[in-house]
Amino acid sequence: MRSYAVQQRKPTDYIVAVVVAFLAIGLVVYALTLTRAEKPAPAHPPIQTRVITEAPPPPPPPPPPQPVMVQPPPPYIPPPKIRVAPPPKPPITHSHQKAPKPKAAVTQPAPSAPAQSSSTAAPAASSNTSSSENDHSAGATPINNVRPEYPEEAQEENREGSVTASCDILTNGRPANCKLLNVKGGHDFAESALDFLEHSAVRYQPAVVGGQPVVEHNHVLHVDFTLGDD
Repeated sequence: MRSYAVQQRKPTDYIVAVVVAFLAIGLVVYALTLTRAEKPAPAHPPIQTRVITEAPPPPPPPPPPQPVMVQPPPPYIPPPKIRVAPPPKPPITHSHQKAPKPKAAVTQPAPSAPAQSSSTAAPAASSNTSSSENDHSAGATPINNVRPEYPEEAQEENREGSVTASCDILTNGRPANCKLLNVKGGHDFAESALDFLEHSAVRYQPAVVGGQPVVEHNHVLHVDFTLGDD
């Protein structure tokens, strides 16, 4: 029977224990709440927000100045030597007409000094000059009809000329030691005249003193180059 009574009281004791436990918990909670209320809460400053703007990057440094290029003077190149070619000769045109034949003639004899003989024959020559009718100076016209060669270039260009020379006329009539005194028409006439006087077969009448041929020095001769028909 007792056990049943004990069993009947157990729930009551249990409830009481539970209530006491709740009260104890409530007291603990209350005590903790009072303790927390007594402690002043720390003051927190208001939170300020600020937008941080990123600083712009520094400007790039200016580029270095470009180096000044000093152009060296051009090297000196000597100008090339220009050789000017001589003008071409005019073409020779052939015509059906009869071409004039060049004729070189020797003009009238020029006055010359009296013939001079050698030192040994001088007295005899001076004494016989007035008495002999055959004495004369050297002639100025060839006696063997030899003519000088007409320059080919002058003939193509229809040029005429004349040459005056001083020569010694030997006893055989051959001219020697010729020197040019005057040239007209071109240098080619002078070459042809000297070749005619000194290297051709031309012969002149030698000077005669006392009936004998003598050497006449510095006798003036004229050689003319003319174009004409026969």
